[in-house]
Amino acid sequence: MRSEWLSIISTSFVALVFTLFPSNEWYQNYAPQWLLLTVLYWCIQEPHRVGLIYAWFLGLVLDVGTVGLLGANALLFTLSAALVLGLRQMLHVTGPIQQALFIAGLSIVYLLLSLWMQGGITDGMTVLSYLARAFSNLIAWPFMLFLFYLIRQRLS
Repeated sequence: MRSEWLSIISTSFVALVFTLFPSNEWYQNYAPQWLLLTVLYWCIQEPHRVGLIYAWFLGLVLDVGTVGLLGANALLFTLSAALVLGLRQMLHVTGPIQQALFIAGLSIVYLLLSLWMQGGITDGMTVLSYLARAFSNLIAWPFMLFLFYLIRQRLS
């Protein structure tokens, strides 16, 4: 039981560091949403330990860390986690490619709602640059599944 919490907290912390790490503009615009992907992974794998409160808390931490609209990521993380928890049984038995496609679709909705909340839907290029992050989430999901599988095996 302790190793599961260690896995959850350590991977969430590393994802938060990758998300908030000051880097070049290209990485900030096109990198996968590591923290969101981590929350969604743990909602699928450990729904009794990671749920809506954990998603809300990490979204709030991200809001504070990015000095964005306070509560925006908390709300979107919670809604995303609620959807994943509701569809958990289906997602748990599907393969990594199907999960990645679902996560990419969810990321598109998340990113468009985030852009709308910030009042940034002004032109098509802004929307396209946000949608590129959904594509990077699609690419990152299978690799993240494999990496987290190794972490869970190592700590068990």
